[in-house]
Amino acid sequence: MNHYVVLHNAQDGHISVLDLWNKWLKPNLIEQRKIVLEARYYEDAKTDEQRRYYHAVVLDTIARNKVINGQKYPMRIWKEFFRDKFLGVRRKTVVNPMTGRNRRTNLRVSTEELGVRGYARLIEQVSYFAVTELGVEIPSNTRILE
Repeated sequence: MNHYVVLHNAQDGHISVLDLWNKWLKPNLIEQRKIVLEARYYEDAKTDEQRRYYHAVVLDTIARNKVINGQKYPMRIWKEFFRDKFLGVRRKTVVNPMTGRNRRTNLRVSTEELGVRGYARLIEQVSYFAVTELGVEIPSNTRILE
């Protein structure tokens, strides 16, 4: 069972954390169940919902419905295709430890580096491409929360 709490201020946080401790954490720990406790900024939670929508709806819909030259491609192939197409690479300077010289190299941009706006932009770009270039309709009112 998962517990999700949004904390808005110090008073709410104090009450919510104590309630979580008394009703769920402490009894489970007494029963020697292992627990992972995670805290993050609220904005990041929206990215989790976006990530689920992008994978479970957008990419999955494309993978299930698009056939190219008689072949369907798995979601992970489409994910890499769109990452390359819309996120590209960033240049980074690295130092060669043997020569001491600087060298420029390309690093792929990961979707994990995107914030809420960047992820929203990626979803819009991929969805638009799916409709206009691939002929695949992406459900827009689907919410993936679980």
